[in-house]
Amino acid sequence: MTSSPAIGWFMLSEADRDAAHRFLSKLSSDGTRDELGFAPIHFAFADRFFPGTSVQHQQLRYVFFVAWAYQELLAASSGGRFDRDRLFEIERRYSRRLMEGVLQLQNSGISGWMKYQAQERPVVRASTIYWTALRSWQIASPIAGISGAPTESQLQAAWPRLLSREDSDALRTSIAELFDGIPPAPAGWTRKTGPLDFELRDNEADYIRRKWRKAGPSGTRPLLSRLAEAGVTTESLWARGVKAVATEEERELLALARRAASIACIARAAYAALVEAKRNVDLELNDRFHAAALPGLVAEHRQAALETDVDALQAATRMDANLTRFVREMLEWVRSDGPLDDIARPLEIRERELKRERAYLLNAKRRAEWRKGVATPLDYRWPVVREMIIRVGRPQ
Repeated sequence: MTSSPAIGWFMLSEADRDAAHRFLSKLSSDGTRDELGFAPIHFAFADRFFPGTSVQHQQLRYVFFVAWAYQELLAASSGGRFDRDRLFEIERRYSRRLMEGVLQLQNSGISGWMKYQAQERPVVRASTIYWTALRSWQIASPIAGISGAPTESQLQAAWPRLLSREDSDALRTSIAELFDGIPPAPAGWTRKTGPLDFELRDNEADYIRRKWRKAGPSGTRPLLSRLAEAGVTTESLWARGVKAVATEEERELLALARRAASIACIARAAYAALVEAKRNVDLELNDRFHAAALPGLVAEHRQAALETDVDALQAATRMDANLTRFVREMLEWVRSDGPLDDIARPLEIRERELKRERAYLLNAKRRAEWRKGVATPLDYRWPVVREMIIRVGRPQ
């Protein structure tokens, strides 16, 4: 008896690899290309204030789409191995329905729409992007043999025993138990065509708000929940409305986060001005976009940056020695009011530590295609979170 090999090779196109790289890069920071490695600061504060969120979370209702897809799979399962192809087909089905309901696909928030339009598979699917929320908000239920809510890969690996007839009743996981009390899928969920949209229904919004109340460490209530309950959707994370619902500890952390955001902005601005200057030499140009923006950004963020307690920042974020050293070097440069050349070497060292031969400051070939907007502070996912809070609305 012969059988087909169980292992095979697949190749991703250059565009697919770039898309995956962009996805991973965005998960590691605030959506801005992170050549200087401020991700540990971004992560520490963003996860503390807004657990389970990601800069990739463009449409909150995806958490339900993903859960309903898994429930559908389990309902049709005979207890065998996890069927990734079937999951893809379900994701493609509901994605197609979402695509039918929008006038413009660009900026629609539909994950992977370009690939679906081309009859291809997205490199990174919605189920992967939104699983963080399902775990952190305790929507995904624990399963036997795994401590806490499973990762997506853990759930898929455990799939053969979820409906196993050999397991005892105590170890068996039913369809309803995959996700804790989740609202039912809408009527006609399994249809291939028909309207489907991102608008949260009242019971879905209520469910999300309830889950947010215990999404903090050890089931505590995070700032995310209090902001949602109060309906705070200010443009700035540093607004009075945010501070009004924050605890005393959170207000102190918000102040520290704001100062760290200013340091990052100045560092990014100086870095961009240096890359621009080197690129001018490479290509015999005279661009001054970033050079012109630098003095104003330093002036705007100087005071907040210099108020930073670096030891407190290190304790709050657990940033490593290299990032701590770099933050101190940036602050010393800001304090000294020195020329851009004075910070060039620390910036080069920092980027080389992170990017090696791919560092823009050291790689003329890469600099040729370099383009970047004016530097901005770390935003700790607030633009994304703000839209989530608008979506769920205030309790009635």
